[in-house]
Amino acid sequence: MTPFDATSLDHQPGATTELIDHVARLLPQQAPLHAFVHHNTLHAFEHLPFTVAVETAGRQFGAEPYLPEAAYHRLRADGRITPADLAAVATGSGAPGADLRHGGADYVLRRLALDLDLPAGPALSWTLHETDALTRLHPQVDAVRRRHLLASGAERDLLTDLWARLRAVPVPTDPPTPRPARPRDRILEATGHDPDRLTHPLLIRFTAAYLDQGIAHWAMPGRDAGMLAAFHNLYGASRPVEPFLRDLPALVIDHTTAGRQAVDVVEWALDALGVLPGQRAAVIEATLLSLRGWAGMVHHLHRRPDRAPVSAPPARLTDYLAIQLTLDTLAARHITRQTLGPGATPADTDLLLAHHDRDDLGLRYEAFVLAQLMPVDVTALADPGVAARWLRTVAGCPELTRRRLLHLAYERRHAVTVLDALSAHQPDVGPPRAPAPAQVVFCIDEREESVRRHLEELSPAVETFGYAGFFGVPMTYQGLDDVRPRPLCPVVIQPRHIVREVADVQASDWWARRRAMGSWRFDVGSRTLARGAAASLVGGPLHLAPLLGRTLFPRAYHRWERRATGRQRPTTGRLALEFDHDEGWVGPQPGFTVAEMADIVAAFLRTTGLAGRLGPLVVVIGHGSASSNNPHEAAHDCGATGGGRGGPNARAFAAMANHPQVRRELAARGLPIPATTWFLGGYHNTCDDGLAYYDEELVPAASREAVARVRTDLAAACAHSAQERCRRFADTPDHPTPEAALRHVERHTVDLGQPRPEYGHATNAVAVVGRRWRTRGLFLDRRAFLISYDPTTDADGTVLTGLLMAVGPVCAGINLEYYFSHVDPTGYGCGTKLPHNISGLLGVMDGQASDLRTGLPWQMVEIHEPVRLLLVCEAEPRQLASILDAQPDLRRLVVNGWIRLVAWSPTDNRMCQWRDDGFVAYRPESTRLDRVTRSADAYVGRRDPINPVQVIAGVAR
Repeated sequence: MTPFDATSLDHQPGATTELIDHVARLLPQQAPLHAFVHHNTLHAFEHLPFTVAVETAGRQFGAEPYLPEAAYHRLRADGRITPADLAAVATGSGAPGADLRHGGADYVLRRLALDLDLPAGPALSWTLHETDALTRLHPQVDAVRRRHLLASGAERDLLTDLWARLRAVPVPTDPPTPRPARPRDRILEATGHDPDRLTHPLLIRFTAAYLDQGIAHWAMPGRDAGMLAAFHNLYGASRPVEPFLRDLPALVIDHTTAGRQAVDVVEWALDALGVLPGQRAAVIEATLLSLRGWAGMVHHLHRRPDRAPVSAPPARLTDYLAIQLTLDTLAARHITRQTLGPGATPADTDLLLAHHDRDDLGLRYEAFVLAQLMPVDVTALADPGVAARWLRTVAGCPELTRRRLLHLAYERRHAVTVLDALSAHQPDVGPPRAPAPAQVVFCIDEREESVRRHLEELSPAVETFGYAGFFGVPMTYQGLDDVRPRPLCPVVIQPRHIVREVADVQASDWWARRRAMGSWRFDVGSRTLARGAAASLVGGPLHLAPLLGRTLFPRAYHRWERRATGRQRPTTGRLALEFDHDEGWVGPQPGFTVAEMADIVAAFLRTTGLAGRLGPLVVVIGHGSASSNNPHEAAHDCGATGGGRGGPNARAFAAMANHPQVRRELAARGLPIPATTWFLGGYHNTCDDGLAYYDEELVPAASREAVARVRTDLAAACAHSAQERCRRFADTPDHPTPEAALRHVERHTVDLGQPRPEYGHATNAVAVVGRRWRTRGLFLDRRAFLISYDPTTDADGTVLTGLLMAVGPVCAGINLEYYFSHVDPTGYGCGTKLPHNISGLLGVMDGQASDLRTGLPWQMVEIHEPVRLLLVCEAEPRQLASILDAQPDLRRLVVNGWIRLVAWSPTDNRMCQWRDDGFVAYRPESTRLDRVTRSADAYVGRRDPINPVQVIAGVAR
């Protein structure tokens, strides 16, 4: 978000529309639930350095930028922040006004190391008046310091005198706090009555009904005319019950008679509320942010109507703002008349605003305690000038500054741990000596890191690769059971191709459609008065047994249901993949041409380094997550497919790579695929660790034995991966076998009462772009996105540029959404799942009415360690720097610190970290790397995060 002169815009024609468009950038960009895709929560602040951005946004949104200070001290006690880290961040960041005998950096270092829980607000007042805090030394004063302080006098006299000196000197002055711009805030402060309590319930009900995607049996009348027109139609001829809405019908008639459009209504309301020129931008911003979830959804559906679950009504943010400001105006008039008299206006409340002096007791008490704990010459504080300097020193390292530095120390320890492990691991690994009998390609998702590692331990001859989970196939896809097509590609791509699954047997297709239609009619009818009552009487007893089964025996019932309904197979049709029509096709293209398919396969071979070294079997595994009673299910799906499931992409890619004409085209380009190589598509459910494979009936006889062997190895790897991730679930035993763990995650998947079907990306912290052999055999605790890239085949960096432009923003978006949802679960996340209700298939609300909650629920992020993504790229610093210079969007993320970038030389083990405006050589702090025989030796019996270790079984090949 770039700064602009709001005051000058207030006096320009059309400025209101421009102001609204600018404020819209602050709103959440979260899509409806079915298309949930991770993104940077503070996307509008990426032009600022990370620490500046999170603190600025924290003030703007009333949210937290970092963890609480006590949380960092717990991390320090656990060894996840060391004294070396504190010293590194404190150097050069000293507070103004040095400590009496030490430099500012030394003061900051000592202050960071102190775990102080000082009271504030009413608790501080009670402490000062009701306890002996001002006459007895603080409990954390050690024996040596105690003797030193009491050498010159009695304890009570010393402390009483110290407190008197600190109370006598003036405190450092802060800039005056600006008065709230939004009229609602001034009315609340002046009268104690909150206009939002009148307006928000109505605005939430109306917006939810207007945007509804088919949950309501009756659609809102007049919806096609637009949001403001529908509001006028609904309330213009009504007799409102709420007293504050008494003037609404007349006001609607006035707006209609005057021919006011939405922007005119906004300007009328701002004038009616007494908003002065120069304040309009702040008022519009505060108004939209007061219900930013609903405002963001209105704006999102206007920009991306294709992402609506059913269809997007013509909603515009200007209409929404006009409605909200109209209601604000009516509520403000009602409250001022009730409190100030019949002739009062909202502007009159300014006369009642109280002006409070700055409360400085907290700062003085902190200086009082620190003078006891730190090596300060207390007697020198008798000089008012020295005492004033001491107060400035303490004020120079307030809580927010300490939290920032502690967070930087925390992130530093994480980076050092990972980079030291990568460096120490290199002497024991090397490139593969021969093509593998099977090569398995997974999504880059960090949840697949454990599956890949276990597969390599169980079958050392197998090679694994990481590729973006849409596998380069940008398509809109519609399966047999899908109501409508949906994009399966990154959200920044608008797919031009549509691929449909076609039933092999038309009769089965007809039956599936009839069954779906009957299910839809029953669902709609069950929400009407007559048919709903009949459905309850007739269908209630019939649903009792399934309900008991799903509730009491969820895993067993789910397995029985799949067998009974014949849903064991992942597909019953074939893909209509090939497009062979003449040029000039209008609209979405059904399928891909041979040349387009060859482009997709060629990009895959070059990027992964598989060109020229393909084995007899290549298995391509897409992924997704299926769970019961989980509104945020799509948040566990594949981000590379736009919040969809990557199975169809893997299937389509395998079909392309097996296509005879595609192979002939690739051979002509110098990228031959051996006739003995077969590609097999598959799907991994990351929730229950189940696997499914596509088009197995097409596998040639020569490849069937290899397919059977890989299937067995992959099933075992998934069971071990289930065992590994079960250690983070509180309801599992400490030492489950892989088989028991697999049963446990299967139950998690289908249990209606399970708030944690899986933890998703909750451990993400690292992304490694490079050859797999450099990380193979390194236990990374499911924290690393692993992106396959061979720098030896990309001299000009073209492939690397494309990779970084994709994985940089995507992985950073995942990482940052988890970061913000963890550091402030209610401000940036959507809080706990327990009170959530789905609204209109769009999002969740707390209870029956609240703002549309954005971000991630606490049950998804509770185990997350909030550190910024560490992107380690196997490339020379000079090449990476040139890519950053040519790609301003990527450079902004790196230079402003939203991503921590490391260049890892392909020719040796040198690493360079990006610092400020260039790369700086990294020198490992430790060359020691713990070793275990298998991954289980590292994690069995552990619940906490585990530092990288070397797995001998994974290294051997």
